Amino acid sequence: MLPLALLPLLLPAPASASSLLGLSTPPLHLTVAVDMTGSSKNPAYKYAEQARLLSQSVLLNQLRSGDTLTLLRICEGVQTVADFQFNSRNGARMARADILRYTAALTKPCTGKGSAITAGLAHAAKRSAQTAGVGDVVVLFTDGALLDDPKRAALGSTVSGLLKRTETRALFVAGLSPEPGTGGASIRDAFVKALGSPARDKRLLLAGAYDLSNVYPTFANAVKGARR
Repeated sequence: MLPLALLPLLLPAPASASSLLGLSTPPLHLTVAVDMTGSSKNPAYKYAEQARLLSQSVLLNQLRSGDTLTLLRICEGVQTVADFQFNSRNGARMARADILRYTAALTKPCTGKGSAITAGLAHAAKRSAQTAGVGDVVVLFTDGALLDDPKRAALGSTVSGLLKRTETRALFVAGLSPEPGTGGASIRDAFVKALGSPARDKRLLLAGAYDLSNVYPTFANAVKGARR
């Protein structure tokens, strides 16, 4: 059963007048990348449930007809689960059956070892560059553990490159773990330190593993602002 505190994430946002009239809004390129390695494989932390909830909420509440959608599953490599322009009749939202199908594939547990968090972000940046002129919103669900990421040294420069693009409207990193990491710092703190200067960019939103319900409204407002 989902935590009651997180259930509001799945409730549709109130429809605007433009939505009710079928008027179009500026399209976005939404990328959702889910890291299914590390703590995400441990049912005790319920990371997979939170990852599924977040991705379902993005597809239900943020995706609009005309948007480009890219879904990336991160294991020891990066798998593209979906990559297409979403179009619907009269501006309808994505069907719940499709949302459940896509998010089930996106949060399928990893079977191998290793991690490709940096590669996942690099893939998101590369794909975003292919929709030039369209605002980009990237969501990454990860515990933030970089020890098994062979490209971890490039994390800061990869995120910096993504944020340097004028089309990038928001980067939401959610699920960061409070568990102790190497050197005594938490995994979350180690991840933020590895980001370097991009961690201070106002377009970057960070949420801990148990803080999604508090930060998600800020993310939703950022998406709303990106459409103006």
